[in-house]
Amino acid sequence: MKKGADVVADITKTTSNPNVEVMELHQDSLQSVRKFADEYIQRKLPLNILICNAGIMACPYQKTEDGFESQLAVNHLSHFLLTMLLLPVLKASKPSRVIVVSSIAHRWGNINFDDVNFEKSYDKWKAYGQAKTANILFAKQFSKLYANEGVQAFSLHPGAIMSGLQKDLAKEEMDAMGWFNEEKKEKWKNVEEGASTTVWAALAPELNGKAGEYLEDCAISSKGELNESDWAGMAPHACDMKTAEWLWDLSGKMTGL
Repeated sequence: MKKGADVVADITKTTSNPNVEVMELHQDSLQSVRKFADEYIQRKLPLNILICNAGIMACPYQKTEDGFESQLAVNHLSHFLLTMLLLPVLKASKPSRVIVVSSIAHRWGNINFDDVNFEKSYDKWKAYGQAKTANILFAKQFSKLYANEGVQAFSLHPGAIMSGLQKDLAKEEMDAMGWFNEEKKEKWKNVEEGASTTVWAALAPELNGKAGEYLEDCAISSKGELNESDWAGMAPHACDMKTAEWLWDLSGKMTGL
């Protein structure tokens, strides 16, 4: 909350509209998500743009207080529940948009149908890939259901940005993955560059009528088989609407909806 308050203070210094606030929400707790949604609804505020941003990446195996694998819980289930609880407000505020921040890492893991909580065998990168694939499929299924009611959803890859997301990775591991070799150094973005596709997704009028698309570098992503060295493009498994429907139903059960 202190970090959030510092950001609010910084924004109010540089804008003519000081109407900026911070509210508390813990993504590793569905109870906290429900509490936040209740508080927001009680304030009778509009909701034109809801940005569901990534939370954790490639962390050691752990479960949340609700009993779910942490990467799926924080990066997908919390966003799913939050969006659905706030859906009446989004509809009342239409036209509105839901922006789900995914990652190029979705290519590393499809939905683990037999073991979504990775209780049998845990691979931190496959679990992260599953969560990021879930982000894309959520946006697609949400748009299928609600775009005709004035609420569009998009997912996106923001690019590679060195932020707190890498806190569970040792430098040696990142070096071994080649993240800082000469070829890939040029592809890293600063925070402002990393935010650009999110802002574009939230505001661009040219995206009207294209709900459900996966975006990167302020454009709609390409689809199909991809070279592993590419840092762009959407994997075929993230376009499967049967998987999207299956995940939607499972997410509803897991979150108590």
